[in-house]
Amino acid sequence: MKNLKNTLILSIALFFLAIGAVSQAENAKEYADHIVYYNAFPTDSLPPQMTKQYGLKRSKNYAMINISVMEKGTGVPTGVKSAVTGQLKNLIGQTRALEFREIKEGQAVYYIAQIGVQSKEVVNFSIDIKPEGGTEKYEIKFSKKF
Repeated sequence: MKNLKNTLILSIALFFLAIGAVSQAENAKEYADHIVYYNAFPTDSLPPQMTKQYGLKRSKNYAMINISVMEKGTGVPTGVKSAVTGQLKNLIGQTRALEFREIKEGQAVYYIAQIGVQSKEVVNFSIDIKPEGGTEKYEIKFSKKF
């Protein structure tokens, strides 16, 4: 039982690292002291045990927004605790606040939020990030078609 739990935790950590690697390649914004990685995707692509552990709904009609803030110049990427808030707006002008939760996996820190989406819906995201101990506030804006 303990080995199964350790294997599950390791797979979840590796999954979040993989998400981060994909995000790094496609969705990253660099600032003076930090790099912010961001991504949004349907939750039906997540393993069922992960959605259960993190209390996510696993469906093509739900999406997860993933934000990670990394400190630059440390040699080894280091996750930074941050205050993350945001909202989304769809093409007909409806807005909703995003409720982010912090996930810690070793040295990595992720902020995730879940939203309901419709097929082929285009969503515009506006996310504010304030790294802990920093004086700067970052804004990320991006769109995603689900």
